[in-house]
Order: sequence, then C-alpha cells, then structure tokens
Amino acid sequence: MFGFGKDKGVIEVKFYEGKSEVPFAASNVPIEQLPDTFEIDTIMHLGEDDWRVLGAEPAEKTKFKKSGKLNLYMAKSEITQIDPNELLYSLPTISNDIAGVENTESLENVAVFREDDWRQFEFVMSSYEPTIDEELGHIKNIYESHREGVGFKKLHLREKIVTPLEDSSLTLSLIEESFDIVKKYNGVAFNNAAATIVGGFALQTKSGWLLWGQASESGNVLALNVSQTRESNIAGISDKIDKFTEKHSLYLIDWPRLFWCGPKKLNFSAYSE
Repeated sequence: MFGFGKDKGVIEVKFYEGKSEVPFAASNVPIEQLPDTFEIDTIMHLGEDDWRVLGAEPAEKTKFKKSGKLNLYMAKSEITQIDPNELLYSLPTISNDIAGVENTESLENVAVFREDDWRQFEFVMSSYEPTIDEELGHIKNIYESHREGVGFKKLHLREKIVTPLEDSSLTLSLIEESFDIVKKYNGVAFNNAAATIVGGFALQTKSGWLLWGQASESGNVLALNVSQTRESNIAGISDKIDKFTEKHSLYLIDWPRLFWCGPKKLNFSAYSE
C-alpha cells in the first residue's frame, strides 16, 4: 500500500484523520478512480469503514493530476441521534426555491456551492423594493427574537420574490461586458450531489469574486448570485457593481447579513464595513 510509482496515471494519496498532521495511510490510486472534484460531498470505503472526506488539497482533479499528489482529510461516518428540540439553524434565512439539477458526465471545472448559498447574496430588480424591505424586516426579527448562541431557533423562508430578475433583460454577455472576467466555469453544482444546475453558469472576476447563477437557453439570466473567494477584494469590484446596479435598475442584497446596496441605497464599498 505504501509503494509509490511514477506513472502519471497514478496519484500519490495521503489520508489524514481530522486535522492530524501525520497520515494514517498512503496509497497510489489510479486517476480514473478519483472524482473530478472533492468539493462534492464524498464518502470513501477504507478497510471495513466508511470515511467522509472533510477536505482535500487540492480539491480538483485538474490540479492533483498535474501535481501527482493529493492529501485527503477524513472522518469516520457515524450515525448519531440528536433531540430535534436541540437543533439550531445556522442561517437566519434561506430561499424557498432551489435550482433544478441534471446528471453530468464530468464535474471538471465546475464551481461548487452549498445548496444554502442559492439566492442568499443576489441581484434583484429595484421594482421589488417594497417586498425587499418586508423580507428584511422578517429576517431582522429572526435576529432579535430567535437567535441562540451561534445559531437560530427559527429561520425565515423567503418566498415572495420568485423571479428576482424578471423583465431585467440581463444576459450572460452583459455580465461579461460589465466585469473583468478571468475565468469561466463549465457549470455549477451543489456540494450534496454529483449533478449540475440546469443552465448554471459561474464567472470569476479579476478581483476574486464569483458571479454565478442560472440562465435560460436563450442566455437570459434568471438568477445572479455573488460569492467571495479567498482572493476576493472589494476595491477591485465595488465601482463596477455600483455602475452595474445603476445601469440595470438592480439592487444587490445579502439577505443573511441584512445588506442592501444599489440605486439610492448604500454603495457596495460599505459591504466590508
């Protein structure tokens, strides 16, 4: 199990338990036996036990195929029973809808997000201003009346803005023209399933922000989310977001953070404050 070859089709994989700095096992694994990305929840069978992958360095096949090395941080899968009355929500709000997904042959160069990230930090037509104000009021109430430690006893399910970009005429081309795009992903997936969002797209800006969502077959954008990466900096995108929201009569809302920017509202530069 511990002999290492130099075959480019074989990856040297080291297995770590939790945050241990010492691997408990190592093996040469054929590249075709490894997934395209470990950002999708992954269970591996080692010996007589099932292990859940907590993290991988690097996470994408394109990267560990190039380096020939992969570190996996694991935890044994265990079934535990929890009193439902003791459960807390990690977020004060989520969207009532979720994008549909479809099977895919490959997850290479696919951006992966949690299901709960869907429409949490999104662009919304300014015509929804009264509804936005109402929804933010409900979320504020969750913070004030249902917060317990780091979690929430209740959450607000947002269901009044079904089509956030209805009549916006936004297209993928317009987004690419409005921001400094340095990378285009082949699609978008949620971390709980090896499937991609129907019509999903993801674009990374020069300043490290991700613009992602769902578009129709004709290229009209149905939902447009924003996410940060480790490389994100607000200075490189703030002015572009302000111009984008002004030009297209949009607001940008981070629902869990109660942040609202756009025409006659805050500038995006306030997001870091």
